[in-house]
Amino acid sequence: MIREAREADIPRIIGMVEQLAAAVNGPQKVCRIRTGETLSGLITRPDGGVWISERGFIAGVITQTIISPDPVAVELGWWAADRSGLRLLRAFEAWARGHGATLIKLSCNGGPAQQILERSGYRVAEIQMVR
Repeated sequence: MIREAREADIPRIIGMVEQLAAAVNGPQKVCRIRTGETLSGLITRPDGGVWISERGFIAGVITQTIISPDPVAVELGWWAADRSGLRLLRAFEAWARGHGATLIKLSCNGGPAQQILERSGYRVAEIQMVR
C-alpha cells in the first residue's frame, strides 16, 4: 500500500534514506537531523510531498527552473526495497500532475531504477557530476 507520509513515519524514512545513500555510494554523508527536518517540511508544505510503502519512499517538491516559469516536480529521494518503486513513482506523478507540473525530474544511478524510468517514458536529459 502506498500512502502519504506522516510525521510519525520520519524515523523510518531516515533509515531508508541511509540505505539509499549506501546503495548508490552517495557523495554526501546522511545527516539524520537535516534529513528529518527536510522530510517534516515536505510533509507539511503545500508544494512538497512524501509517499511511503512498507519499505520504500519517494519525496519531492514543486519548483521552477531558471528557464521557464512552468512548475516542475523534482524528486529528492526515491528508494524501494519492497518492489514498490513503480507504485511510488505513479503516486509522485499523479501528485505532480495535480500541481500542474509540466516536467518531472528524477534521479537514478542506473540499474533497475533507470530501467523503470525508461519503460515509463523518461529519458536522460542531464548527467550530474559531483566533486
